[in-house]
Amino acid sequence: MLGLLLFFALVYVFGFIGVQILRHKLRKMQQRAEERADEGRTQYADGQIIYSKTGNDRKHFRETDGEYVDYEEVK
Repeated sequence: MLGLLLFFALVYVFGFIGVQILRHKLRKMQQRAEERADEGRTQYADGQIIYSKTGNDRKHFRETDGEYVDYEEVK
């Protein structure tokens, strides 16, 4: 009987610790996401918010690639 009670107590303690660790990790992830979102944002005194584009964006194609041509398939 004592072993069963000890087992459930350990399960409860480890569950509680696991939940606390999970909460901490989620808070850190949210904080990092908010910091990334604020990187290109400038807020002025009148409440206006301006987002500036960062130079890290890359094109998905090169200038030597051809032009896209829309086509219809003939059956």
